[in-house]
Amino acid sequence: MNKEKKFTEMHNEYVAEWDHAMKTGDTSALEKRMPPDYYVTFFSGDAAKPETFDRAEAVEGMRQSVQDILGAEKMFDNRIIQMRNAENAVVFFEQVIKKDEQELSRLFTIENWRYRDGEWELGREVEEHI
Repeated sequence: MNKEKKFTEMHNEYVAEWDHAMKTGDTSALEKRMPPDYYVTFFSGDAAKPETFDRAEAVEGMRQSVQDILGAEKMFDNRIIQMRNAENAVVFFEQVIKKDEQELSRLFTIENWRYRDGEWELGREVEEHI
C-alpha cells in the first residue's frame, strides 16, 4: 500500500477521534498524536500578530474548548492531503464547528504531519479564522 493511501487512512482515523472527543469530551487519543515539540499558531482576522501555543497550552485549550461545546460537530470540509515525501504530509481543510445546526466557527487549517518511530504525529498546525 502506498504512503499516501496509508496516511489518508490514518487521517480518517484522526477525524473519527475528533468525532469521539466532541461527543464524549475525551481528547486522549488526539493528545497521543501531539509530540512534545508540537505547536499551533492562530491568526485572528483583526490581530496584528498571530498567537502561538506550545503543546501544553494547546492541549489545555483543546480540552477546554471540547468541554465548552460538547456535542458539537467538527467538520473537515474541502480536505486536501499532500505528501511532501514518504515521511512528511500536509493537510489543508476548512474546519467548521457546528452545534444544533448553528455554525460556531470556521477556520482555514493547515496540519503538518511527520512519520517518526513507526507512527504519524502532528508536528504543527496553522489556523486562521475565515
